[in-house]
Amino acid sequence: MSQPQEQPPPSQREKYAKAVHNAALFAVIACPVLALIPPRKLDVYTLGLVGVTGYSANYLVAESTGRTVWQHVSRQAINTPTRLEKEQGSVVGELQKEGRGSRETWKMQRRKEIEQDVEEGKGFGDMIVDQIWHVWNQGKSADEEEEEE
Repeated sequence: MSQPQEQPPPSQREKYAKAVHNAALFAVIACPVLALIPPRKLDVYTLGLVGVTGYSANYLVAESTGRTVWQHVSRQAINTPTRLEKEQGSVVGELQKEGRGSRETWKMQRRKEIEQDVEEGKGFGDMIVDQIWHVWNQGKSADEEEEEE
């Protein structure tokens, strides 16, 4: 009969975890450097270095966030949202809808300003300079700036 394997003491587990972490850090940095050293060619060695880099990066991401790269990419949820999170999501949704409305209003206002500038005979360069001036002076036009002085 086989005896159950004994678990290593916590200090050994911590040492092992630290060693694996350090090895992954080393691999994430060293493998791409080794792949870029001449002669640069795509062979089994280079593909192995790319694979080790990816595996090490995945390990480090999983260690720091609790989710692997694939889980981040596929957006798999860790936990199902609670009622509070759903309510917060609806508030966020309302703010986004509100923001879309103000964005549309801003677009229409901007179109009217452009039409007025074109009717006045301004070129696109003048309109760009005016827009930059408006942003730089926090909403004050060049005429308002001259009146303050």
